[in-house]
Amino acid sequence: MTRTCMDCPTELGARNLTGRCKSCATRHNNADPVAAEKRRQGIARRFADAEYRAAHAARCANMNRHISPEVREQRRQHGHRMTATLRAANDKITKDQRMAAGAARSETVLAWCPPEWREKYRDLKRRGRRAADAKRVVLDLIAGKPMPTPYAKQRAALNWCPPARRAEYASARAALGAAEARRIIEADMTPFERQMARIAAGAQLVAAPDTRTGGPAYTLAGISSGML
Repeated sequence: MTRTCMDCPTELGARNLTGRCKSCATRHNNADPVAAEKRRQGIARRFADAEYRAAHAARCANMNRHISPEVREQRRQHGHRMTATLRAANDKITKDQRMAAGAARSETVLAWCPPEWREKYRDLKRRGRRAADAKRVVLDLIAGKPMPTPYAKQRAALNWCPPARRAEYASARAALGAAEARRIIEADMTPFERQMARIAAGAQLVAAPDTRTGGPAYTLAGISSGML
């Protein structure tokens, strides 16, 4: 008796054990989130090895160098066909369908973020924050931590440099490196600039002790003040 695939009319061979043809079995396995996560973890473990990554890059580069002109042309034609197919599919998608797909993706990607905080996350992304950094900031705000000051680390790293000299330092750093540029700027700083740099770095002001001695115990007329 001839068997057919569970998902399509394709006939199965006598040795088939899955009950599905090759295409349907692949589609079924790819739709399984458990199997997909196992594959993702396996690929991540493999590419975490620097030697494997280098060997993989070398294999790909060598393959691309030695492919024939016919294969290159086949790839180019395939790319054109895929582009035309995707454009045709996109033309059939309505505005409501796009909005629904966007909302569904947001629910998946931003599942960690409460709905009332998502606009804050998007605002941070629009301002140039990386996704991981924006997520950390939003989670800190949800936990009640204060909003971090923009570029706080960069400003703290330049506390030693007077604001008026930072453009000069940036030019010297680009040409000579950070260490040499700092040495040059610090050698040319005035004593007042050094004091302000130490204060900016966290140094505390200390009142200088008064070492002056008391004045003489007599007036200018020569009369002892003790006799008055």
